[in-house]
Amino acid sequence: MAMRPGTGIRLVIIAALAGAAAAADEPAPPGIWGRTILPQPFEKRPFREVRIPAWLEDTAGVGYTLSGQSNEQRERFVRAGVTLSELGFVDPYYAYYDSALLKRRSPHVPLSRTEDDVAAYRRLGLRILAVVPPSLQGECYELHPDWRRIGTNTTDIPPFDAEKNPVGGMLCLLGPYGDFLIELLAEITERYRVDAWSFDGLHYGGVCYCEHCRANFRAETGGEIPDVNLNAPEFRRYQHWADRRMEDLIQRMQTRLKSIQPEVALVTWTTNAGRFGHFRDIPRNMPARMNLLLDAPDQEFWLDETNRGATVVPAIANAYIWACTNHRVAFSEPYLMSHGNPYGKDSFPAHEVFRRMMLAVTHGAGPSLAVAQPEFLQPGADAALAELQRRKPWTTHKRPEPWGALVLSDNTRVFYGRESGLVEDRYLAHVFGCFRAVLEEHLPVTLACDWNLCDEDLSQHKVLVLPNTASLSDAQAAAIREYVRNGGGLVASLDVSLCDEFGDVRPDFALSDVLGVRAGQRAESTTAPAEELDVNFARTLDAAYWQNRKSVFSLTLPEDSPLGSETLRGLVGRDPVTFKGPLLEVTLAESPETSLAATAVPHGESSAPPRPAIVARTFGRGRVVYFAAGIDHANYMYSYPYQRVLLANAMRWAAGSPPPVEVRAPMCVHATTFRQTREGSERLLVHLFNDVNTTAFHALPNDDVPLREETIPIHDIEIALRGYAIRSAVQQPEGRTLEVERAGETASITVPRVDVHSVIVLELADDAR
Repeated sequence: MAMRPGTGIRLVIIAALAGAAAAADEPAPPGIWGRTILPQPFEKRPFREVRIPAWLEDTAGVGYTLSGQSNEQRERFVRAGVTLSELGFVDPYYAYYDSALLKRRSPHVPLSRTEDDVAAYRRLGLRILAVVPPSLQGECYELHPDWRRIGTNTTDIPPFDAEKNPVGGMLCLLGPYGDFLIELLAEITERYRVDAWSFDGLHYGGVCYCEHCRANFRAETGGEIPDVNLNAPEFRRYQHWADRRMEDLIQRMQTRLKSIQPEVALVTWTTNAGRFGHFRDIPRNMPARMNLLLDAPDQEFWLDETNRGATVVPAIANAYIWACTNHRVAFSEPYLMSHGNPYGKDSFPAHEVFRRMMLAVTHGAGPSLAVAQPEFLQPGADAALAELQRRKPWTTHKRPEPWGALVLSDNTRVFYGRESGLVEDRYLAHVFGCFRAVLEEHLPVTLACDWNLCDEDLSQHKVLVLPNTASLSDAQAAAIREYVRNGGGLVASLDVSLCDEFGDVRPDFALSDVLGVRAGQRAESTTAPAEELDVNFARTLDAAYWQNRKSVFSLTLPEDSPLGSETLRGLVGRDPVTFKGPLLEVTLAESPETSLAATAVPHGESSAPPRPAIVARTFGRGRVVYFAAGIDHANYMYSYPYQRVLLANAMRWAAGSPPPVEVRAPMCVHATTFRQTREGSERLLVHLFNDVNTTAFHALPNDDVPLREETIPIHDIEIALRGYAIRSAVQQPEGRTLEVERAGETASITVPRVDVHSVIVLELADDAR
């Protein structure tokens, strides 16, 4: 009997799925999993981060585009320092090799080309980053309608039209297709011994209503997948469930692939680790925690106007992707785009390539790069790659030097922020404003994630910063309470701990006893009538201005405020100062340990009863500062200089002791401090990045982006270090030896000049802290 068309491939796929099921039951190769991470809802077993291969820890970044180059061009880029680059094995239409799982061969790619490319990479000593589209595969889409992702709440399966769209659409990774993908990767790994894997779109799309997702959700929860609505508790629970399914896929993928080749790595694009556009993905396409299952996530690092390129956000993007790996290995590829609408490289300055790569290095990410560029831009890319190689010895095997932790909460972003167009105002602005204060005050505060709110991680730091971190589980709140009780400092704002891990609102703050306040309602001030404004200003007002002016308050800091300082007094004097942003009405606990560090009244209503704006108190052996006024939000959205100082003073006061590393430099300088352990020795690495823009952002702010052509050197940057036994200090890559002056426990260093980026390498004695 003749078989129907497609029957053969169906049988092969069924066999592959049977193999995948058997492989899933096999124990993981020994040693591929590391520390256990804080649990999340719907977890079936302890979640553990993946262990990273040693070769990957020595890798500074990915050099993309070599797959399309000649062997001569590849050799040139290998000499320039590229050690890992992509090579395609499958595209959305065809396989490029003789696959037992995919039967359609590319008419454009001879079968011999894959073998030739693999051999060429091996000859050059170039590691292979294998590429397969994870959720677009026309052959599977056509033959398996049940594998097609259904993005709306219907049982109607999306149609397939081979003439109009031979790819079809997105396949669901949470069901049988995910198992098939694992076996496809295993086939290629076994045959070609590739070093790493990269995927564009390794996520589940936020929701899927295919028959497999429906059946699995029903079996595991007893319910039906609800409509997409983050305001509905049922959908927020579904999102957690889907997150766990996605994480389970990657765990099984790692187990399968590392059983074939233990040193193989997932070095792949992430869609939830810092880029502003990804912050606005609500529902989320993947949980941020999934980055811990990737050996090295790579970020498409955009600085265009749609990704807030001219703000503090690009720095956060690089700090956050590193945080999402527990500060192990993360890559970030600066896209060399002059603007995003329209997208293009037009007139992109060569100097800006170097700037963007050094921004990534400064905040802990290894900069990847598309090394082949248009003719006018190639010299700039080559020069930036060379500068990276000069700094490579000080870019790997590092971790942050602890003092402060600032949390960027993925659960708060999604389950409290809830809407793509509002999440920046509701939540992200608080984080951005705090990070801006940290950056401009040069405080050694590192970004942290939801799962770092545990005893082990909190105990490393002197102060914890929770900028409107609304969504906290009972376990996280308990860990924070004990941290403060035992002497840790806490700076928190607005709705901190008001919601649980699902975004469900509690009757009061889970941390109410720690904060010294009870939750109330959002306060609103009276909108000032137009006649009270300067007439020349009023002529340009529109409806948006009046809407934005609703929450305007006058803030008063008492003379004895624990957050006061000469710098702050020089900015605000003794009169009330304007604050424009959210303010939560709270009830102050009657306790001698609690004091008002600032009060607020609606702007223009000086006779109104003052409301608590900032509360300072002790709890156990720790210090707490609670901002009922969203000063952190304002420092990003509508800032005044006093807000930066107030936030920094709060962190310093709550910490109870000065930072171990303090940098005195202009606010355009980014300063980060890492500890590097290599070859049995320890050193501190103080990165100094000059972020000055000589055009001074003269263009309209809405669409301005950094496209720098030159720099202005920064001179005489001072670094003070407390409690370290320092053997030597050298400015790299300049190779300039710096004098270390000692006074008691403090060592002082002056860096005479930084053009764009330098690393101050401080060799520590064996008895250093």
